[in-house]
Amino acid sequence: MPHGSLKLHVIDLVDDGVAGDVRLDLRRAEGGSAGAGVTATFPLAGEAHLELEDIPCQSGYGTTYTVAVTTKHFRRFAFNQLIRENRANRANESPLRLVAKPKAVQDIQAPAFSKLPARRRTDLGEASMLAHAEEDGDLVGLSGPQLYSALGPLRTACLLNIYAKAGHASADRCGRFIGAPLVLRQDRCFCMIDDAMPEFLNNSARFISAPGALHEPLPGFRMVDISYKSRDSHANLQVTIMQKIDSGELAADIDIDEATGFRHGMEVIRNHVGRQRTNPYLVRELLLLRDPVGKSLNPKYRFVFT
Repeated sequence: MPHGSLKLHVIDLVDDGVAGDVRLDLRRAEGGSAGAGVTATFPLAGEAHLELEDIPCQSGYGTTYTVAVTTKHFRRFAFNQLIRENRANRANESPLRLVAKPKAVQDIQAPAFSKLPARRRTDLGEASMLAHAEEDGDLVGLSGPQLYSALGPLRTACLLNIYAKAGHASADRCGRFIGAPLVLRQDRCFCMIDDAMPEFLNNSARFISAPGALHEPLPGFRMVDISYKSRDSHANLQVTIMQKIDSGELAADIDIDEATGFRHGMEVIRNHVGRQRTNPYLVRELLLLRDPVGKSLNPKYRFVFT
């Protein structure tokens, strides 16, 4: 039987290399006996251009395979690929950008406080952190670089995700209305906001009104039953407004969610199951998948794997 080869370029969503073993499984999508295919494992230490050789194929019109790529730290990626004889067949998905498994992330490499935009450094410097729940207590009394360094990887990732999304055109760059934080968690941020933000979101073609009944106010605040969600098909920014009782100042509960799933290759990626909290590491991947080439939604941190 004739043979061809398959060439792949394997990277992650920020175009960094992939370390560890990469396994390729090819199974015939049509023609041939059931289960016929090829399997190979490549040890990688970074960005890789791979070539899998000696793949059996039909003479002339070739053979279509389902190609599955699996690694320790990244989600399985599968796609269909025609292999033709006597040639190096370039993968339909090239480069092949892999999505990280959140549970494989041990830490993140985030920008230093001094590298954050000046507006965000000012906001963090003016923070008045509250303890709405037990998990918030370690941040009370902190601000500026001390607050930023105390967040830990999950809360830092969430904050940078929200800054990236709120500053993007898909959210009408509403981040300019977001001010000092009050509570920072792995799945949401409570921040003071400019009084003009509700009207801006109400008039923006990028936002629609959304139910806010499941959101609870911070101590000393009351909900005003106004919530807005960006009109994205994926990775929506939701802003739920609350008002400080004694002063009338406004704050917001801000989060990014993904309920419907994002198709990547032959898989559907979701950021939560049941009542589990949103994982900010998967939110980062969903943001990057919105613009994998231009990376206009890159939160600017990298993963450190176990």
